[in-house]
Amino acid sequence: MHLNNLEQQDWIRRRFEAPRVTELSHDQKKVLFKRLIRSTKFEEFLAKKWPSEKRFGLEGCEVLIPAIKQVIDSSSSLGVDSFVIGMPHRGRLNVLANVCRQPLSTILSQFSTLEPADEGSGDVKYHLGVCIERLNRQSQRQVKIAVVANPSHLEAVDPIVMGKVRAEAFYAGDKKCDRAMAILLHGDAAFAGQGVVMETFNLDDLPTYTTHGAIHIVVNNQIGFTTDPRSSRSSPYCTDVGRVVGCPIFHVNVDDPEAVMHVCNVASDWRKTFKKDVIIDLVCYRRHGHNELDEPMFTQPLMYQRIKQTKTALEKYQEKILTEGVATEQYVKEELTKYGAILEDAYENAQKVTYVRNRDWLDSPWDDFFKKRDPLKIPSTGIEMDNTDQIIDKFSSYPEGFNLHKGLERTLKGRKQMLKDNSLDWACGEALAFGSLLKEGNHVRLSGQDVERGTFSHRHHVLHDQKVDQKIYNPLNDLMEGQAEYTVCNSSLSEYAVLGFELGYSMVDPNSLVIWEAQFGDFSNTAQCVIDQFISSGQSKWIRQSGLVMLLPHGYEGMGPEHSSARPERFLQMCNEDDEINLEATFGGTFEAQQLHDTNWIVANCSTPANIFHLLRRQVIMPFRKPAIVMSPKSLLRHPAARSPVEDFLPGTGFRRVIFEQGEPSHDPVNVQRVIFCTGKVYYDLVSARKHLGMEKLAAICRIEQISPFPYDLIQEEARRYPGAQLVWAQEEHKNMGAWGFVQPRFNSLLKVDGRAIT
Repeated sequence: MHLNNLEQQDWIRRRFEAPRVTELSHDQKKVLFKRLIRSTKFEEFLAKKWPSEKRFGLEGCEVLIPAIKQVIDSSSSLGVDSFVIGMPHRGRLNVLANVCRQPLSTILSQFSTLEPADEGSGDVKYHLGVCIERLNRQSQRQVKIAVVANPSHLEAVDPIVMGKVRAEAFYAGDKKCDRAMAILLHGDAAFAGQGVVMETFNLDDLPTYTTHGAIHIVVNNQIGFTTDPRSSRSSPYCTDVGRVVGCPIFHVNVDDPEAVMHVCNVASDWRKTFKKDVIIDLVCYRRHGHNELDEPMFTQPLMYQRIKQTKTALEKYQEKILTEGVATEQYVKEELTKYGAILEDAYENAQKVTYVRNRDWLDSPWDDFFKKRDPLKIPSTGIEMDNTDQIIDKFSSYPEGFNLHKGLERTLKGRKQMLKDNSLDWACGEALAFGSLLKEGNHVRLSGQDVERGTFSHRHHVLHDQKVDQKIYNPLNDLMEGQAEYTVCNSSLSEYAVLGFELGYSMVDPNSLVIWEAQFGDFSNTAQCVIDQFISSGQSKWIRQSGLVMLLPHGYEGMGPEHSSARPERFLQMCNEDDEINLEATFGGTFEAQQLHDTNWIVANCSTPANIFHLLRRQVIMPFRKPAIVMSPKSLLRHPAARSPVEDFLPGTGFRRVIFEQGEPSHDPVNVQRVIFCTGKVYYDLVSARKHLGMEKLAAICRIEQISPFPYDLIQEEARRYPGAQLVWAQEEHKNMGAWGFVQPRFNSLLKVDGRAIT
């Protein structure tokens, strides 16, 4: 036994070394038999009705369904009432039908070619998620079961599930996750091969990430598509990755379903007792190829000759209960007939369905959030001056008797002085956004590598006593009684799992601000799967909104190729906005709100503290949720010109998608020779160059703060203000990088009516 804790070893021995520990009562055996019928006959029914369809069935591991249901039964009896399931495509339809109890006709209608009647493109049926609340008949307790939608990128959903569980527990005040838990299903090849598995395990015991134990079930069919285990892993078992965190691993033969049920009960008890992960390794096989249309004999001929001769688990268990006298032939026939009739009725009802509703497949519904909200009205994001003063005062203070670092004393005094001087820096703008949302009752969570201090030592949201170990003070959690909680947490050195975790966290409650900050912008590339498959396209595929914010430090400042670019071109390339504007559309009115409503995400590059303040507040105040990708600054954090007066934060102010030229050129636009459009910190470089060249009156500089959705209306207004000027785009990135490839066709689509273009 690989566990190094004697108490845990003895606990496990007692549950396996006693005689007849796996024996079930007659009633329990009948329940198991019925569940095997549903699991097996569901797959057979789909194979009969749609023989040429891919469905990634469970044949060879039909015991998975009774196993999941047993975990839910046992855990429900132990007090868990919310289960979040993450799984690959194999067996998903069976889980949706027989674990979640999604109506069969709704599932079968996914085999049709009907178009969705509501928003979204939809997704293939074996990627879909669902959220169901129902009575668990074994525990007689109400349970909520969510299967998280995910793509075929194996294991990518793992951290998302963990984040969702953590958030559910947080909002319920369930500090030990006694009422919410994750069930993660894996394939053997992916569990051993995908690095995100290890990244997710590494979050297990971290204070602000732990879910106090997940139950992992591995469908170990001893093959990965066409690859044998000897070619796909270097360890004896596919589950050896779990040894790193010291969780027990139970290897069990699926042809002994009663042993599987016992292991599921032990796993549930373990999780309740020790609050640690546990792995169930279901040693099974895959009766067909990788999918139902695949020929496995090409690559595994001997294995599949044996499989063809092997009876199903249902057939074997049916013989067992008949031999034992647990059931009669008549009973078996009746149960088989009963479920067959249920399937046929569902099939008939599915034929009557005239459209499919993507909203039937929501894995994270937000009850009542969208009610009584005008989707085309963006409320004001400004706050009262008293609020501003109080937040900055707290942000620049620390408790009496707290031994603060001398350098931080100067930093906090500097913040107070900024307020007096009416010139707030980036850290103050961010703190005002967080603090005001917290006082309004909105939870704020900021996560990432070294975010408590800030990579560039600008934030200092957690102060450390210099003489007492682990004595800390978080000023933004000390604003007022009854405020929402502010969680700021340094993450493990992971991007893939941590970003996925925060995405899952953001899916639970829309009335929160969840932020992931990359240490440097280009570090997000190791989380590209989460960005591409979940964040950019999640709403289109699964009607799942998220207000997650990604802060990606960006800017060419002599740090070399690895720490300079957040690759804004990649995020802009994935925007769903058409680059051809309908010039007959009426600008003004609801144009801005409609753009935000229709976009898949927001890409911004702010240049002032006030604008990042308004952008962050808008994420929570908007009547819907959209991810925001923010190219955040580095040198601007302390740039003397990158300051904002207090009046820019007050009521009546808001996020400025474009900041027009406000200097001398704006007073004499007719004589302006050139209008330079740009985004982000390069603005300050351009201002300096303009002054150096003596062109303060001849060149106007316009900042585009929200690159996507593209602010067509404001760009048109600014361009027409300077009718004789050359229009130029400036950026520090190479031509094939940065925003140029995105903005050029949009500028020219807008400007061609005036016979102009941008260069």
